[in-house]
Amino acid sequence: MPENLKQKILNFVRAFKIPLIYLIVSTIWIFTSDEFVKNLTSEPNEITQLQTIKGWIFVFASTLLLYFLIRYDRKKIENALMIEKSARQQSELMKKKISDEQEKTRMIIEYASEGIFIADEKGKYIDVNPVGCRMLGYNKEELLQMNLRELIYFDSTEPPLALDRLLAGETITIERKLKKKDGSILYAEIVAKMLPDKRFQGLVRDISERKKAENILRQSEERFRAFFNSDVIGIFYGDLNGNVFSANDEFLRILGLSKDDIKNEKIRIQNFTPTEYLPLDDENIRNAIIIGSCHPYEKQFIRKNGERIWVLVGFVIVGNKREEILAYVLDLTKLKETEENYKKLYIENEELLQRLQLHLERIPLAYLIIDKDFKIKFFNPEAEKLFGYRNKEVKGKDPYEFLIPESSKKLVEEKRKRWMLGDMNANGINENITKDGRIILCEWYNTPIMDENGNLVEVISMGINVTEREKSKSELLKSEQKLRALASHLQTVREEERAAIARELHDELGQILTSIKMNLIMMSKQVMQEDESFDKKIFENEIQAMNEMIEQSVKRLKKLISELRPEVLENLGLIPALEWLIKQFTIRSGVKVNFNSIITNPELNKTQELNIYRIVQESLTNAVRHSAASEISIDILKNENQLEIKIADNGKGFNPDILEPLQSIGITGMKERAKAFGAELSIKSNSGIGTTVLLKLPLTK
Repeated sequence: MPENLKQKILNFVRAFKIPLIYLIVSTIWIFTSDEFVKNLTSEPNEITQLQTIKGWIFVFASTLLLYFLIRYDRKKIENALMIEKSARQQSELMKKKISDEQEKTRMIIEYASEGIFIADEKGKYIDVNPVGCRMLGYNKEELLQMNLRELIYFDSTEPPLALDRLLAGETITIERKLKKKDGSILYAEIVAKMLPDKRFQGLVRDISERKKAENILRQSEERFRAFFNSDVIGIFYGDLNGNVFSANDEFLRILGLSKDDIKNEKIRIQNFTPTEYLPLDDENIRNAIIIGSCHPYEKQFIRKNGERIWVLVGFVIVGNKREEILAYVLDLTKLKETEENYKKLYIENEELLQRLQLHLERIPLAYLIIDKDFKIKFFNPEAEKLFGYRNKEVKGKDPYEFLIPESSKKLVEEKRKRWMLGDMNANGINENITKDGRIILCEWYNTPIMDENGNLVEVISMGINVTEREKSKSELLKSEQKLRALASHLQTVREEERAAIARELHDELGQILTSIKMNLIMMSKQVMQEDESFDKKIFENEIQAMNEMIEQSVKRLKKLISELRPEVLENLGLIPALEWLIKQFTIRSGVKVNFNSIITNPELNKTQELNIYRIVQESLTNAVRHSAASEISIDILKNENQLEIKIADNGKGFNPDILEPLQSIGITGMKERAKAFGAELSIKSNSGIGTTVLLKLPLTK
C-alpha cells in the first residue's frame, strides 16, 4: 500500500477514534445487556426496571468512558500540539539557517575570485557568477542561453572532458582553453562535479598569467639549454669544492680537455688553477655564499698542455642546499692581445692627438667643429683670435646667434642642407660678425663627418679671414678697370692731340704756306715777264707780307711745340715753368692762382720735372673743369729729404670712393704718373669743401 494512503487512513482513524470506540462499546452493551436482562427475569415490570437501571448504568459508564478517552486524547493532542509547535519552531530555525546559508552561498558565488558555473545535465547554463561573465566577456543573460560545449575550444592537443568520471560522481580538475566573446582564448583550470540533482557545478580559474609564466619559463629553459650548448662561452656545472659535474664543449676547449676526459676523470677547478690565483677563488666563493653570486673576475687557467690562458670567471650558487654552482668562463686570450694592441694604439693615438692639438692650436686657420644640431663643439685659438670669443663662451651655441649676420644666413643654410647629404664641396665665402661687431669676410672649407648609415655626425669647418684679400681683389679689379679706362683715354687723347695738331697745321700753317706759295708764283710770273710794267714797290710789299706770314707761322709753331713739351721747362727748370703755366692758365680761365715756393731750384731730373709739371697742369684743369673753383693755391715745400707739392682749391669737391673708373681717369693717370717716377700722390676731397692734391717725392742726396 502506498505510504501516502496509509497516512490518510491513519489520520482518518485518529479523527473518528472516540466516536468509533463509543459506537463499539454502546453496541456491545446493548446486545449483552439485553441478553443479561432476559436471563435475569422474564417479568415485564422487572425488565422495565432493569432496562432503566441498564440505561443509567450505560449513561454513567459511557460518560466515564468518554471522559477517560477525551482526557487521554487531550494529553496526546497537547503533546502533539507541543511537538507540532516545537517542530514549527525548528522548521523556522531551519528555514532561517537555510536562508542564511543560501545568502552566504550567493555571496560566495557573487564575490568569488573564480568563475562559478552551474549547468543542467544537458550542459545548458543555469547560473553563473559575475566573475565568470567577466572572464568570458558575456553578460549573464547571454550565458544562460548557451551550452557549455559552445565555450570549450576543441582541438587535437586538448585533453578529453572526462564526462564519464563526472557522471561517476568524481570531482575532476582539468585545464582547458575557453572561447571568449571577442574570439580570444582563455586558459582556464576547471574544477567540476555533479550535484545530487544531476546538475553540473564548475569552478573556473583564469590561468592565463600562469600559462604565460610557464611559457616564459619553458622558453627561458630552452634558451638556457641552447646557450649552454651553443659554445659561445664556456659553461660548467659543479659544486663549491671545485668539482665539475658537466660542461659544454667551449669550456673543455678552454682547458684543452675532451669529452672523454670529463667522463673518465674527476675534474676539479683547483687542478687547472695556478697557485697564486687560489686565494682569489676562495675569496669569491665566500662572497658568493653571502650574496648568491660572484662578480666576474679575471684569472688564469693552466691548460692540459701546460699553456697558461687568461679567462673571465663568474658563477651563481644554485640547488636546494646552496652548495652547487653554475659558472661561465670566457676566453680572454684575444681580448688580452687586443688590449696590448690597444695600449700601443692608445699611446700612439695620444701622441697623435697631442700633435694634432698642437697643430690645431698653431694652425693659422679658424678651426670649428659643429654637431649635427648646428651647435659649436670646438673653437681653436685662431678662431678665438679671429672672432674675439673664447671656446667656453661659444661651446654649445648656435652660430646663427652670434657668428652669422642676417645677410649670410640664407647662404649658410643652403650649405647646411648640403652637409646633411654629405656634400664635401659645400664651401664658399660669406660674411661673419666678430665679438666687437665688425663684419668680416671668411672663406670656409667644410668637411661633413657621416656615420655608417649616412647620417651627419658633425662638420669640421676651417676658415680664413679673406676680408683684405677680397678688398684687394676688388681694388685690383677697380684698378684694372681704371687702367683699361686710362689706356683708352690716353689713346683717345693721343688721337685728339694728333687731330688737333693736324688741324692746327692744316688750318694755319697750311693756309700761310699756301698763301706764300701763291705769292711766290705770282712774283715768279712777274719776274719772268721782264717788261716795264714790273713795279719794284709792289714786289717789296709782297715780300714784306710773306715775311710777316712766316713770322706768324713760326710763332704758331712755337706755341704748338710749347704745348706739346714746354720749352721753358727745358730751358729754365720746374719753378719758372710752373710760373709760366700758372700765368697762361690764369689768362685762359680767369681763375686766381696763389703760387708759393720756398725752393727756387729743386735738384730734379728731366723726367721728374716733366711729370710734376703735367700733374700740376692736370690738377689745374680738373679744378676748373670739375670742381668749378674760383681760387687755387699751389705750395711747394721741402720737408727733410722730401719734396711736397700741394694743390688746393675751393671748389665743390667730390667723394673719391664712389667714383666709377671712367669718372676717375684723370686721377688714375696722375697716380700712375706719380708712381712711374717714384712719387706718392694722395687726394683728399669732400662735397662742398674743395679738393687737395698732395704730391710727395723723395729727394736723393
